[in-house]
Amino acid sequence: MPVRSAGFTCSFTALALLWATGVSPAADGPIVKPRNGTWIPGDVLEVIAKVSDARLLVDGEPVQAKEPFPGVLHALLEVTPGRHVLRLASSEGLQEVVVHTGDAPEGDAGEAYVDHPPVATECAFCHSVSRRGRFRFSGGCQSCHAERQFVQTHSHQSHELASCGMCHDAHGSTVAKLLLLPKEQACKQCHN
Repeated sequence: MPVRSAGFTCSFTALALLWATGVSPAADGPIVKPRNGTWIPGDVLEVIAKVSDARLLVDGEPVQAKEPFPGVLHALLEVTPGRHVLRLASSEGLQEVVVHTGDAPEGDAGEAYVDHPPVATECAFCHSVSRRGRFRFSGGCQSCHAERQFVQTHSHQSHELASCGMCHDAHGSTVAKLLLLPKEQACKQCHN
């Protein structure tokens, strides 16, 4: 079945619109996970950042992070319930992310963040390093998600889109179905 180019054109257009309007599909800086202003149920805080030679601090205390791939930091931290401030200092600048962990916060202190995948997996399950030494996504969403499920829940065939990441955040989201944006906004990135 031929691949239609409309999906690829749409992907670049959608991403350009997201960046132009200040909405970032993954994060506003090198910290990919968690997103700023979210609530993370439980007492485990997973931090993923796309940066090298950086210093990670949680609530002002330095934290050891592993580098599973060149230019990627990963830390899995047990934290007390409550508000936490993550700071990532690198040659690219400083990024600060505020999250709440534990029970649901009172008031408007953050949206619930849902991890994907729902069980802990190693980064290498979906990522690898290319022969040129570049970090890349090497999994395929269909290695876990059946094609027939895709067809039942999407208005597109999977081959019509450049990647699942055009609409979904593979690490987790505060939006239903792990969308980057609420469905109404997500669809309008390509369909006005």
